[in-house]
Amino acid sequence: MPRPRSFAPGDAVRAARDHFWRYGYEATSLSDLEAATQLNRSSLYQAFGTKRRLFDLALESYLAEVAWPRLAPVEKEGAGAKAVAAYFTALAAAFETAPPEVASRGCLIVNTITELGAHDAEARAFGAAYRERIAQAFAAAFASETRPRAAERPARAAKRRADLATAALIGVLVTARLDPRAAASIARATAAELKHF
Repeated sequence: MPRPRSFAPGDAVRAARDHFWRYGYEATSLSDLEAATQLNRSSLYQAFGTKRRLFDLALESYLAEVAWPRLAPVEKEGAGAKAVAAYFTALAAAFETAPPEVASRGCLIVNTITELGAHDAEARAFGAAYRERIAQAFAAAFASETRPRAAERPARAAKRRADLATAALIGVLVTARLDPRAAASIARATAAELKHF
């Protein structure tokens, strides 16, 4: 009879996620993961199989616990352009209030795209799905605007604005890796522009 696990897999995934988020996939060794999760190599292999499987679980954890809850207000029916602007304002506040070592982590998904996307089809597909969901949420919010002049805008215009906002978001998240305060400033400027869409 196998021994019961003495650790919570979700906690181990979160610990690994935080390490991957800060250092990236390729720079993270199994020894790093042992230290981060406080599990030995044998336990890591038994619980998760491979480093890549643990990384995939970390990406899923990031989406479920960080990215999608942040996007949820934008995905509400009838959210409107103000919800997209509020998304950028909240992002700016997060960069301004987090300790520098946390703020400079940026976004785990965008980091993964920039690190692995050029040579890893699975990472590229994961990043494309992430970008697409955000773009769709932004487009739906812009299309649902109830102000008369906004109501006249065709879906194509909403999609174009969503594509611009999505590109701005990815730019903000990459900038955060270099300079979180600059990223916050760009996010606030984007929010101000979006209020007039």
